[in-house]
Amino acid sequence: MARRPFPDLRAACLGLAGLLGLALSGPAGATDEPAAGDGDPVIQAVAFGIAELPTGNGAGTGSQSPLFAATDAIGVPEKVAIQLSEVFAEEIDFHRDLGHGYLCTLVYEMYYPNGMPEAGRILAARIVTPDRRAEAYLFRDEAGAPIYFDAQGLDINKIVRLADPDQEPWLKTLTGASLTSAFRRSPLEFSRITSLPSAARYHPILKEWRAHRGTDYGAPIGTGVRATAEGVVTFVGTRNSYGKLVELRHFERYTTRYGHLSAYAPGLAAGVPVSKGQVIGQVGMTGLATGPHLHYELHADDGASPPDRLAFAIRAVPPAMQAGFQAVMAEQRRKFAYAERANRLVLRWPANAGDPPGPLPR
Repeated sequence: MARRPFPDLRAACLGLAGLLGLALSGPAGATDEPAAGDGDPVIQAVAFGIAELPTGNGAGTGSQSPLFAATDAIGVPEKVAIQLSEVFAEEIDFHRDLGHGYLCTLVYEMYYPNGMPEAGRILAARIVTPDRRAEAYLFRDEAGAPIYFDAQGLDINKIVRLADPDQEPWLKTLTGASLTSAFRRSPLEFSRITSLPSAARYHPILKEWRAHRGTDYGAPIGTGVRATAEGVVTFVGTRNSYGKLVELRHFERYTTRYGHLSAYAPGLAAGVPVSKGQVIGQVGMTGLATGPHLHYELHADDGASPPDRLAFAIRAVPPAMQAGFQAVMAEQRRKFAYAERANRLVLRWPANAGDPPGPLPR
């Protein structure tokens, strides 16, 4: 992303709003110590922002981004500015949302190998605009991976995944009509159920009572059979009474089987991922079957909740790590406060007609 100086917006940043910043030298977690050596980061804490741009919109025609205008003026490295836009990509539209004014408070690493400055990671960031407030704190999850979490301890990237509330009760579950079930109700679009699951039933071919752990869907030969959930193929081939069978594994805790098929979908093989609703084969009557139908089974691993207990959720800080996360957030917020008090400048939004200007929200 190329940047060019534009004196008019630079003046807008410095004259209309003012910029404030503070550098805190020392390793992470020890900001009052002397400057670190080449191998240790120097922690920078800065606060910067602009009032509403003269154009009244985002970057404006032929003008510089309001983010880069301010970071250029205060000397924040471009690498850090780009990181900032990536951290808040789910929260802020950096092309549009900053044109009406904002304040950003930022804590990040700087390294000086051989005396040359090199930007490191963002450790914490907060952006306040007239209509929103977004925060991000770098924290390692239970696997040791560095993740940005918001002030509520939720993954800042808002990556939605399926979760089992019985196994992970701390996750933030989502609800709403726009969210669909993890599993389709039926592996066929149109059919009539000819046999329901039962502990025992009289088998019409073997002439004996035996367990029946699936559901039979009567349908014409050649009817498309669909995967009931996203998963991975674990078996394609002939197996005993199932005849031609496809087996899928879902969410590392469920297995579905589709038996008596007449044909498999092209390219289907063990290890191939499939999507929910994807056609994986065709109805047939191979194996022990008296007529064309699909035999469908859904199995849950020991300890797994029933599939209808699955919920869409966002990753969150586990309860056992909440104390550590709260301590990190408190420390980074202290750095935010240092930066915002650096020279007592307070940004003000341009007032609406008839309204006095107000202080920037904190």
